[in-house]
Parts: sequence; C-alpha cells; structure tokens
Amino acid sequence: MSLTLAISGACGHMGKRLIALACQDEEFELVQAIDSLEHPLKGEPLSAIVPEYKGDLLIDTNLESGVDVLIDFSTPEGALSRSGEASGRRTAYVIGTTGITPEQQKAINLAAALIPVVQSANFSLGVNLLLRLVQEAAQVLGKAFDVEIMEAHHTQKVDAPSGTALALAKSVAEGLGIDCQQAMVHGRSGRTGVRPAEQIGMHALRLGSVIGDHTVFFASESERIELTHKAISRDLFVNGALRAAKWVAKRPAGLYSMKDVLFGK
Repeated sequence: MSLTLAISGACGHMGKRLIALACQDEEFELVQAIDSLEHPLKGEPLSAIVPEYKGDLLIDTNLESGVDVLIDFSTPEGALSRSGEASGRRTAYVIGTTGITPEQQKAINLAAALIPVVQSANFSLGVNLLLRLVQEAAQVLGKAFDVEIMEAHHTQKVDAPSGTALALAKSVAEGLGIDCQQAMVHGRSGRTGVRPAEQIGMHALRLGSVIGDHTVFFASESERIELTHKAISRDLFVNGALRAAKWVAKRPAGLYSMKDVLFGK
C-alpha cells in the first residue's frame, strides 16, 4: 500500500523535483502540493509548473488531514507553520529547510514529541558520510590541527553559512570535544591577529548556479587534509528526502536525523 505524501515548498526548485520524482515512485501517492498563502501560484494547477505530474491537484496553502508524510523544503517561517499542522494532524514530517532560528527549532522539537520528524541540513548520502568522517578525523587529528570550513552555493541562497556547513562544524566540535558556537568564526577581515587554537573558520561563497560544495580543511605545520563533497544534481537531495519519508512513516514520535535513516538509531 502506497504512502500518501504532501510536499511543502512545492513551487521551489526542490519542491518541483520532489514532485517529479515522487510521481515516478510507486511507494508514494502524491495528495497535496503546498506553498505559502502569499505565493502567486496558489490555486493554480500543479501540472502547469511540474510537467511530470499528470494529475489534477491545485497548489494548496494548508496541510489537510489523512496525509501519511509531509516533506518540507520551504522557509523557516513555513517550517514553523507546517510543524504545527503536521503535529495536529499526526502526519510524519521530513524537514530540509535551513536557516531555522532557535525559537523556530523549539516548535519543531515540540512537534517531535507527538509525531516522528526527520530533520537534516542535507539529505545527501555522501554529505552524511562526510559528517561522520569529519568527526572521526577531528578525533584522530586532535587540537593540533587547524580547521576551516568552506562552502559554495548558488546566488539565490538567502542564508549563510549553509546548514550543511554548520552541521560539519558541529561534527568537528564533537570530535574535538569543544563548544561549537564559541569555536566558530565567520570570515575574517582587517587586523585579526594570530589565529587562535580550537577555532573553526567558516567561509561562504555565492557563485552562479553552484548546487552545493563543502570542504573541511585540517592543517598542521607539516600536512593538510581536505575532505570535500560536491553536489552534481539536486536529485541527490530529493532521493534522500524520499528515502527519509519512507523510513520515518514507520517510526514512533521523536526527532531523527538523516544519520538515523542511513545508519540506524
């Protein structure tokens, strides 16, 4: 029996690809395509913006009851609203929206007490493997190695650093046993002085149509290690999100990560 699926942020790049690939997956039945109340395409036929979709759905603005799984790649404000709708309707929730504030995260955490939620800054298999490798590298190399993180994305991305870069910084900090927030420094300008130990440098580039590049540098006086992941197609995120949707629909309430989906919990 197929899972009923709703997609929030349906008119965005990720939303449209999620719809296109979900339509080709026999394990899903797409029942809703959702975007914001202010979106100019609300009420329009979904088939007009996603050629792969052949049904008669219109672009909606609110989650309906009876949906098994909601996948959300919208905005932080959208995620705040959808988390309340999903918990109220007991719909499993997959959230890939980044730039979420601590207050918005509290609402997601409250939702996860009632429904299963998978939240990840990046749904790529390769990136989630990189997160694990980075943590292990930090543990092995220790505090004698300087760590810098560089990310590049397209010019339309509105938050920096990326959610994936922040997740990488957290993995480094966990490996080193240090406080991530205190260790991070965002870019450098002017007379910054000598680089202190136990600092994690964060650098964001915005270049053309780059989907997502992330590199973590570990450097000592005698050697340097670079761990890099480059996204070639947004479909890698879509495939990961769809895999997470299938996984989370069978789980009890709780807040899960993509690591749980791929490596178990």
